[in-house]
Amino acid sequence: MRSRHASALTTMRSLRSAAPLLLLLALAQCSSFLPPYETVPPPLTLPEQRAAAATGGDNRVAVCYNALTTTAARVLALASASCGPGMVPRALGRDFQLSNCPLLQPARATFACVKS
Repeated sequence: MRSRHASALTTMRSLRSAAPLLLLLALAQCSSFLPPYETVPPPLTLPEQRAAAATGGDNRVAVCYNALTTTAARVLALASASCGPGMVPRALGRDFQLSNCPLLQPARATFACVKS
């Protein structure tokens, strides 16, 4: 009876130590299920609003993504497609607020679209 209890404890310890590895593998598989997507850029500050009004508008795009499963090249490609032809995305910043991006994709990168 005692050896049965000891083997059960050993099995539980093995499962507990394997759990983080299994979680990482599962998260790595989520990269195709969690593609980056365009979202709302953060609000402009008052000086930024004045500058945008002087230059003809706010040409910014933002992308929500999972920093563990999405490459920078993929985020930049989406930002480039969102900016449109003749425009190039220039990185402005990154934040991790959950107000515009979901829990599994908490990173938001913001880009200014400038003429190429």
